[in-house]
Amino acid sequence: MSLTIKNRHTWLAVVIGLLAGVLAGMFGVGGGFLMVPLYISWLGLEQRKSHATSLAAVVPIALAGAIGYAGQGSVDINAAVALLAGSVFGALYGVKLLGQVPLKFLQFGFATLLYLSAIRLIWSSNPHELLDGWASIALLIAVGFFAGVMAGLFGVGGGLVMVPALIIAAGMNSIVARGTSLVVIVGSGLSGTWANFRKGNIDISYALLSGLAGIPSTFLGVYLSHQVPQRIALILFALILIGIATQQVQKARGGSAVH
Repeated sequence: MSLTIKNRHTWLAVVIGLLAGVLAGMFGVGGGFLMVPLYISWLGLEQRKSHATSLAAVVPIALAGAIGYAGQGSVDINAAVALLAGSVFGALYGVKLLGQVPLKFLQFGFATLLYLSAIRLIWSSNPHELLDGWASIALLIAVGFFAGVMAGLFGVGGGLVMVPALIIAAGMNSIVARGTSLVVIVGSGLSGTWANFRKGNIDISYALLSGLAGIPSTFLGVYLSHQVPQRIALILFALILIGIATQQVQKARGGSAVH
């Protein structure tokens, strides 16, 4: 790789982190849904490596977002602990699957996750607590495990799963759901990243560049989350997800993904 291309990739990794940080802070997700396709198309990483690198970059971004929301009292610690109990182990299982499933499954599965999340955002629902007591805790552990699997397998933080679940199943308002989600993402991200690191799946330089660049922009995203009308923000976010998912499907069908 020539010095010019290397410098260009360095700045692109920084831009990816800045963009992911804003979206992470605004919507309570890790930002991996954006980083994965950009690592592939902008930096030329292969699919599996982009998922693992994205998850590593998510950790500092989610930590910054969690601090931002916690500072405003928008984190439910009890729910976060229950979710973490499932997500840490789920992330380890997701990383194990990452090395076993076919490439096209990763592409189509990632796209499906984004499509479903977009539909859920457009079809908004009011907060509603489905269960209480130990049943509620069991539900949160199950949601955390599933979110952890998605984190380890697809390189996303798991917020695409947790935020809707906390709103429609745990009765949280959207702001607290996002803050709680980011706290959990830190834990599952660390778990999955350690497993990926041991397998040599991570491009450490890109992960550091994107993760550190995303910290200040995440605080901006947290600020914007309290300023932008929620319905408008959710619809815009859904459109972004649909666009990225469609790009992934086209690559999978055309066989043009970078290997």
